[in-house]
Amino acid sequence: MVSIPVTSDSDQLAVRKSRRPDGDRLSKSARHQHIISQLTAAPTLRASELAAVLGVSTETIRRDLMELQEQKLINRTYGGASRPFALEPSLVDRKRLLIVEREAIAAAIAELIQPNEVLMLGAGATTFHVARRLAATARDITVIVNDFAIAGALATNGSIRILCCPGRYHATEGYVFGTQTIASINSYEANRAIVGATGVGARGINDADEEAGAVYGAMVKRAAEAIIVADHSKFEQRALTVFAQWSEIDRFVTDRPPEGALATAVREAGTELIVAPC
Repeated sequence: MVSIPVTSDSDQLAVRKSRRPDGDRLSKSARHQHIISQLTAAPTLRASELAAVLGVSTETIRRDLMELQEQKLINRTYGGASRPFALEPSLVDRKRLLIVEREAIAAAIAELIQPNEVLMLGAGATTFHVARRLAATARDITVIVNDFAIAGALATNGSIRILCCPGRYHATEGYVFGTQTIASINSYEANRAIVGATGVGARGINDADEEAGAVYGAMVKRAAEAIIVADHSKFEQRALTVFAQWSEIDRFVTDRPPEGALATAVREAGTELIVAPC
């Protein structure tokens, strides 16, 4: 468990602004918002510490936690709360989030790529930004993809050869998956695999969709170098399937340095950390 002081001036201002005009206590909706916000920064929270910070009784906090769990926004634990397993927003929504951070990650990836390389590029919002940057800067490369939007982004560069994997089409995510997709990936060799994730944690790299995770895991295994691209919002997020361990990953490209157990796992695995300046 970790303590949860209001850690910044902006957090303090948000708490002050949320107080009822007729008293010092926060409204229920403001307390709920604060709890969810804190769980984005720390994986677990103590009910007693939440009560002290928010100026309410532990009984009030327990009721708040019960309601948030019923809404599937948190998991209640003995004495507090933890993050629920990550459920990814829709692809359309993800493409609107953290654009500056993802473009910085994409720029860092583009600097690594040399002419005549063969890449495997997984589906997703961050890898879509990578594809757009590669289309603007790369020359004479081959890219193996399982995502039609990524293929379209790369196709604006006539010097990029695009190989599309077959498979079952995921209508809402725009990628293909399944046994045909993995068989196709296993028929290739690549210089680098570049894949995203729902979450990155000390226990490995995970995805909310087991079918997507199986494709990314296959890409990681078929490339001479495996690269994970994930912004800071993915740190310590847990999801359904772990598709790779840090020992399998050569580079981790992100927008902020990880801390704690995640930082230790990356360092001990010998994975190169690249922090892209935003």
